[in-house]
Amino acid sequence: PNLQLVPSVWTTVSDLKQIDPRPVESGNAFSGVDAISDSFFTSTTYSGAFGTNMWLDGWSYLSENGLVPSGDVLPTAANTLPSSITASMNLNADTTYYMTQQVFVKAPAVLTIPAGTTIKAYRQDANGKAPTLVIEQGAQIIAEGTKTSPITFTSVLPSSSLPVRGAWGGLIILGRAPITTSSASITDDIEGLAAGLGTYGGTDPNDNSGSLKYVRVWYGGADIGFDTSNPENSGNEINGITFGGVGQGTTLENIEVAFNKDDGFEFFGGNVNAKWLSALFVDDDAFDTDEGYNGKLQFLFALVDKDGDHAAEMDSKNDASPRSFPIVSGATFIKSDHSSGRSNGLIQIREGGGGEFYNMILTGKAGAGLENNQCGAETRTSDISVAGTAPDYLYWDSNNIVNTVLAGAGTLSQFKIASSAPDNCVWTSGPTSRNVDPNLILLPNSWSTSANLNQIDPRPLSGGNALDASLANGPSDSFFSTAAYSGAFDSNLWIDGWSWLSVNGLLPSGDVQPTSSTVLSSSITTNTTLLAGNTYYMTQQVFVRSPAILTVQPGVTIRSYRQDAGGKAPTLVIEQGAKIMAEGTADSPITFTSVLPDSVLPMRGTWGGLIILGRGIISGTGTPQTNNIEGLDAGLGQYGGADNADSSGSLRYVRVWYGGADISPDPNNPENSGNEINGITFGGVGSGTTLENVEVAFNKDDGFEFFGGSVNGKWLSSLFVDDDAFDSDEGYQGKLQFIFALVDQDGDHAAEMDSKNDDQRRSFPKVSGATFIKSGHSSGRDNGLIQIREGGGGEFYNMILTGKAGAGLENNNCFTETRTSTLTSIGTAPNYLYWSSNNIINTVRADTGVANQFKIASASPDNCVWQPIGDPTSRSVDPNLLLLPSVWTSVSDLVQIDPRPVDSGNSFSGVDTITDSFFTTTTYSGAFGTDMWLDGWSYLSENGLVPSADVKPTLSNTIASSITTNVTLNAETTYYMTQQVFVKAPAILTIEAGTTIKSYRQDANGKAPTLVIEQGAKIIAEGTKALPITFTSVLPASLLPIRGAWGGLIILGRAPITT
Repeated sequence: PNLQLVPSVWTTVSDLKQIDPRPVESGNAFSGVDAISDSFFTSTTYSGAFGTNMWLDGWSYLSENGLVPSGDVLPTAANTLPSSITASMNLNADTTYYMTQQVFVKAPAVLTIPAGTTIKAYRQDANGKAPTLVIEQGAQIIAEGTKTSPITFTSVLPSSSLPVRGAWGGLIILGRAPITTSSASITDDIEGLAAGLGTYGGTDPNDNSGSLKYVRVWYGGADIGFDTSNPENSGNEINGITFGGVGQGTTLENIEVAFNKDDGFEFFGGNVNAKWLSALFVDDDAFDTDEGYNGKLQFLFALVDKDGDHAAEMDSKNDASPRSFPIVSGATFIKSDHSSGRSNGLIQIREGGGGEFYNMILTGKAGAGLENNQCGAETRTSDISVAGTAPDYLYWDSNNIVNTVLAGAGTLSQFKIASSAPDNCVWTSGPTSRNVDPNLILLPNSWSTSANLNQIDPRPLSGGNALDASLANGPSDSFFSTAAYSGAFDSNLWIDGWSWLSVNGLLPSGDVQPTSSTVLSSSITTNTTLLAGNTYYMTQQVFVRSPAILTVQPGVTIRSYRQDAGGKAPTLVIEQGAKIMAEGTADSPITFTSVLPDSVLPMRGTWGGLIILGRGIISGTGTPQTNNIEGLDAGLGQYGGADNADSSGSLRYVRVWYGGADISPDPNNPENSGNEINGITFGGVGSGTTLENVEVAFNKDDGFEFFGGSVNGKWLSSLFVDDDAFDSDEGYQGKLQFIFALVDQDGDHAAEMDSKNDDQRRSFPKVSGATFIKSGHSSGRDNGLIQIREGGGGEFYNMILTGKAGAGLENNNCFTETRTSTLTSIGTAPNYLYWSSNNIINTVRADTGVANQFKIASASPDNCVWQPIGDPTSRSVDPNLLLLPSVWTSVSDLVQIDPRPVDSGNSFSGVDTITDSFFTTTTYSGAFGTDMWLDGWSYLSENGLVPSADVKPTLSNTIASSITTNVTLNAETTYYMTQQVFVKAPAILTIEAGTTIKSYRQDANGKAPTLVIEQGAKIIAEGTKALPITFTSVLPASLLPIRGAWGGLIILGRAPITT
């Protein structure tokens, strides 16, 4: 049947490594197909259960357990690499290629792989051998990617099954440079390949096997020499990249091996040189040299998890010639921990290995930094003057930094030297190293695998030990770049943008450059100003202490790491008596954000948040009552008091994006300890504090959380948070106007408003002018768009609740407060909950589409009975917003929104007037009138999801969907297309010179506004050179030019066509 992959030998699921039951293109399964005359049966062009569609993908046991390829894997004759390449071959970056078998590039063929190409490999072929790319002696590979378009070798498995080790073979490059052998032969055969297919070695040190630049080899290391008696441990597990006798004519720069089952980089003899190599989370050694390797290596990075062995294992063949003699300068080797039996040195040099090692950083938890055993006749020293003649010595520079500790005891373990017989590793001098902290920007204290490594920054801190230029030595060899630092990195994070760490959000962006002058101190005790135009960094929790004032000028950006070394998320805490004066503008907002690159954003939980602590009144029985913010150490998070007019400063045009990480992680449950932080937490903050034009977006927990106090706020935006957009509790009695919440399917409530039952100070927020929109709900998230509970009171006016939710207003867990939609029944504040009957609620359930305004738990034990008897009331009408897509789930499929109300729509009637000087009188319900106050500074504006503020559609300037009579558009008016517009015969649409027509990206149903001139109709659009007619987008000029911002113009006539 010519199926893509059916192993020839397997008995049960335990030895079934992979299967692909789809037929090969043009194979026997695509011929002799019966057609069935029965409407039930789908017509096919193939025999069997599968064509090209892998319908098991994503839900079958086979898919969930990595036994079938991803559904987007579609091998064809054109994109499957042949088993033998004998003539030069150029791949195309626009094509994804597949390896379904071992592929041999034979002399003199050259395989050229352009930047951006991806090659995906199966786990095995039909005979159980792992697909592997082998560049034979005399052949070449030219694989030159770039930082922005790397070349990737990876697995056919779906991303849900990755990362995993051993998902395919690897890359083998075989050259003719000298090697050490155990016989008189100058060549040898790579383990696992059939005899004659893996020959390497020779006499040409300048041999050229091609070039690898910006190449990534991920998830490899499967067995290439299948042994039916021991299929996973035959000894033929392949390295990520194996270099057999490769000569120095070959170029190796910016290469990464990640999640390999065996070693990362293995050098069997030869003398190929390399720079900028990264080996991550491999199951054996990150770097391995043997058989007389005499190359030069600079800027090596190894991240070794608990299952890995050494960062480097450097062997020779005892005193056989040539002796292995790598020269290494500038390595950063980090070990997380070690599993049982893996307590070896971070570097192991053995079997008579020589070499020179400079500017090394060895850190983390390992049995030792440097382990040396099974020595030969080589000299071993930390004094180069007594080293002797290369290659018969091992030199370890005394300025290398080694501060490895034993995982269990935590005691320093720099060296593990087997000096007694039979190893006889006696050093003439040393070994010695600097026992200092290398002062890396971020190295977590506790991690074991990639699964619990939240973030790392292996660059050295400004002014730290690794940047002591006076101690940075290096070999005198023109190959090596001058480096005034120890380790693989200075300020240049050369793995940014292309490394697995970068792609998966574990590294900061390369433009993140923390210095002593830009990193915020952990304790700010005197007045401090952050200057406009600068970027600052939080690498730890930052506390502004009384009476200090932190002034943040307009345009400042503060970027935060995911955690500090102890696992705590960097968070800015304004303590009681201290102040923050962060007053941006619409053109120059102040931004708190993540250090991650834009390519992995938006993302929730990438840093902590902002905590402001005041002396306002909170609920409880004390006088005055105080409390501590959850997650902060005792004494660091106190809030509450007796001063409701307390001032903690001012926030204006402030954006807090991508926060919500755990500020005090539980090692047993690091991501769900209950200490995920809100975007901005207000603890007992008083009404003397100013809060205007503030946004929280993509927070892991709540957006805005008010614990007691009485701070007021206007123009607040909360977008795409993972819990509640707005949350109040503990007796909060502030006033809020113009608040906007966009809640996606993963979010919970737009507002959760709690109290502490009847304890003294009842929560009593006064809210007018809110627009709350919900996209839908994930499993278990079908609650009310607003939930008021635990005896919460308050007043709610001019509300718009719309979208898909379990209900508009949910009320439960009530106490003695009065609940009413009738002003005459409200009683005395704060002991009532008033919900205006003029509020608009047109929420529908996502599962049924049925309108559901209220979810009132009136029965015992909740007892939420409303007065007069019955549910609260609201207007069940469409708020008539300018653009509210009918179907969206998250920001990824939200194309555009305009939450302002349509001219003369329902939002402009039934408007409540509030007799309180704080509240601005409006003629509309909701957070918006005609003013798009998000413009220029909101995440939505910056990412083209809302129109420009000068876009003001009205009934008179919005073009109707159907034009059936002659219409003239005049030049003095800007017109808008909010939907598809059809000009029908015999109508003529005349557009005067100088007219502009702006279009939205889509209508409510997802269709792009387009002007269609039907047959028999006409458009007369005659501009002039000085006054052209312009069809364009509603987006602000700052986001233009951009393609695809609206539909287009279609003119349909009656002239002949070919059909």
